[in-house]
Amino acid sequence: MAGGLGVLGAQAASVPPTSLGYDISFPQCGANLPAATGFGVVGVDNGHSFSVNPCLASEITWAGTSLSASPQFYVNTDNPGPSNNSNWPLSQSTPKPCSGANSVNCSYDYGWNAAQASFQAVVSAETQLSAVSPTAAALGAQWWLDVETGNAWQSLRNGSAPTSAQFANDAATLQGQLAYFASIGVGTVGIYATSLQWGAIVGNNTGSAFSQNPLWVPGYATIAAAQAACSMTSFTGGRIAMIQYPLNGLDGDYVCGLIVIPTSATISLASVSTFSSQLAVAGESAPVTYTETTGSPSLLVSPSGLVTTGGTLAAGTYSASGTASAGGLSGNFSFALTVGTIVQTGATTASTSVLGSATYTSQLAGVGGSGPLSFTQTTGSPSLLVSSSGLVTTSGALARGTYSASGTIGDAFGDQGTFTYTLKVGFLTQSSAIRTTISPAASTSYTMQLTATGGSGPLSFTQTTGTPSLVVSPSGLVTTGGTLADGSYVVRGVISDASGDRGTYFFNLLVAAGALVQGSPTSATVAPSASATYTTQLVETGGVGSLTFTQTSGTPSLVVSATGVITTSGALVVGTYNAAGSVSDASGDTGTYAFTLTVAAPTTTPPPPPPLSPVATRVVGHAVAGHIVILRILGRGFIGRPTVVGPRGTKAFVIRDTGTVLTVRVRVVRHSRPGVHTFVIAMSNGKIASVRFVQR
Repeated sequence: MAGGLGVLGAQAASVPPTSLGYDISFPQCGANLPAATGFGVVGVDNGHSFSVNPCLASEITWAGTSLSASPQFYVNTDNPGPSNNSNWPLSQSTPKPCSGANSVNCSYDYGWNAAQASFQAVVSAETQLSAVSPTAAALGAQWWLDVETGNAWQSLRNGSAPTSAQFANDAATLQGQLAYFASIGVGTVGIYATSLQWGAIVGNNTGSAFSQNPLWVPGYATIAAAQAACSMTSFTGGRIAMIQYPLNGLDGDYVCGLIVIPTSATISLASVSTFSSQLAVAGESAPVTYTETTGSPSLLVSPSGLVTTGGTLAAGTYSASGTASAGGLSGNFSFALTVGTIVQTGATTASTSVLGSATYTSQLAGVGGSGPLSFTQTTGSPSLLVSSSGLVTTSGALARGTYSASGTIGDAFGDQGTFTYTLKVGFLTQSSAIRTTISPAASTSYTMQLTATGGSGPLSFTQTTGTPSLVVSPSGLVTTGGTLADGSYVVRGVISDASGDRGTYFFNLLVAAGALVQGSPTSATVAPSASATYTTQLVETGGVGSLTFTQTSGTPSLVVSATGVITTSGALVVGTYNAAGSVSDASGDTGTYAFTLTVAAPTTTPPPPPPLSPVATRVVGHAVAGHIVILRILGRGFIGRPTVVGPRGTKAFVIRDTGTVLTVRVRVVRHSRPGVHTFVIAMSNGKIASVRFVQR
C-alpha cells in the first residue's frame, strides 16, 4: 500500500486514540515502528497471493502492543488467470466445480484458495508466537482484501478495454476470498481500494455483491481530510469504515464512526400519530443499537432505531439525538421531524413576452400536506393573480417589467407554508455570437446576423455606438463601413419588437493582420482498416479567397495538399500521427494548422448489464386497522407504477413511483389482525419483490 510523509497535526487533538492506527507489511521489515498506537493492520502476504510476509510474526507482535491489543490483517488479491500460474485450480469440485478453464468458477476457487493460504499463514505465525489458540486469534481478527491495480488482474493484463467476462472473473476471485473467510467464521472482512482501481478491476456494476463489506479508502493527505472522507458516497455499497492518510512516514489510518441515515423527515399534521422512520447504518452487517439521549417524549427512538412520535404533535420541528453502536464501533445520530410545514415545489420564476403575458398561466405546487392544498395570495395582485388551487394568471397584457406574487399555502388539517412567484415580462436576450476575428482584407465584405430570443414577431435593432466602422441595420445585419485596419471594433444597441419587448445587444469585431484561424477538424480517430482511404478537409477562417496550405511535418504518413486536403500514404498501423504547417491567402493573411490522426484497434463494447432485480428494503410508516394511511416503500428497481398486494383485508394503491420510493395509500379493514405482515410488489416487467411492514 502506498505511503507518504506526514504528521498527526493539531486537527486530530479531539480524535479518540483508539481511532488512529497504522498499517504495515513486508516493506517495513526491521523498521522502527511507533509505540502506543491505537491499532495495527498487518499485511499477511509478500505483495501478491500465495506468498508470506517474512516479518509476519514480528509485526503481529507489534500490533499486539497497540491500545486495541488485537492485530487486524490485510491480504493482497489478484487474478492473473491460468496462464503460467502454478496456483491456478486445475481439478477442484468445491466450493465450485473447476476443471482449469479461465472461468468465473475457477476464478472463484482461485480466490478461495488464496484466502485459505493467507489464513493459514496467520495461524502459523500465531503458533510460532505461542498463542493460546492460534486459530481463534486469526478468526477473531478484522480482515481486509487489498484490491489494487498494481497486482495482476485479467481486466488489466492486455492493454485494451476490459471485457465483461474479465470483470466477472476478477469479481469472482474477490467473492471466493470473502466466501472462504465467511465459511470458517471470520466475523468481518472489508475491502481496501480507491474508486478508480475498483472500477478498473471489477467494473462499476457490482450491484449489492459487496454492500455488506466495510470499505477502507486510501488517498487522503491529512487527518482532517480523512475525517471528512468518512461521509463520502461508497463506491462498493459497503459502509465507509476507515480512511488511510500519511502519518509519521508510514501509512496512517483513521477509523470512521457510524454514520446514521436518514437525518430528517417532513410530515403533515394528519400523519403525526402514524409516523415512523427506521434509522440505519448503510453497509453495516452487524446489529446496530441506538440509544436516545434527547428528543423524548415528542420523538421516541427504540433500541433498534425505529423513530416514532409520542402522540399528537403541534406544528413545528422536533429533534432527537443519541448514539449508535455496532461491532465495537460507535457514532452519533440526529433526526429532525418537521410537522405541518408545506414546502413549495416546482419553478418559482418564469419569463414571457409582453404579447404572451395576456394569456400566461402557471400551476403552483407544494409537498408536506394532506389532501388538496389551498393557496391564499397576500401580494402581487392585480398584475399576478393566484387562485385558491394555485393557478397563476395575469390580469391581462402586462407592460415590460418584473412582477411578483406571494402568499400562504394550507390544507384542511392545519398544515401551512408560503409561496413566492416572479414573472419577468418583455425582456429580450441576445442569442447570436458576441465576438469574432477576421483579417483586414476580409473586413471589406464582412457580415454577421444578430439574433435574440424572448420576443414576439420581427425584431428591430437600433444602433447606439460603433458607427461608422460597424453598421447595424434595423433587421440586425452587421456590416463594416469598408476595409478596417488592425484593431478592436465594438457596436452596441437596443433590440425591440412591436409588442414592447426590449433588450440590448453587443458585438466585438477583432481585426488582425494575417489572422487566419484554424477551425474544425483538428483531430480524428480511425480503425487500421479505414486508414488507407481516410481523407478530410482542413478549414481556416478570417482570410479572403482561396487558401494555400504548406506542410512542414507529418509526411509520409499524413499528406496535406495545397488546398488543405489531408490523406494518408496508405494503410497505417495502430498509433498517433501528426501533421502541421502554414496557410496563407493572396492578400497576405497567414496562419498555421495542426492535425492529429489516431489509428486505434476497434474495441469490443461489453454488453450492458442486466437490469437490477427490484428490491424493497423497508416501509416508512405503519398500517392502522380501520384507517387509510400513506406509507412509503423504499428500495430500487420499481418500474412503471407497480402493483402492491397486502394480506387479506388490506388494500394498497400506488399513488407515486420515483423508481426508488413507492408512495402507497393503504386501507385496512376494522378488526384486522395487528402484527408484522408482507407486501408483495409486482413490476410491469413481471419481476416481484416483497417487504415486511407493521400493522397496528
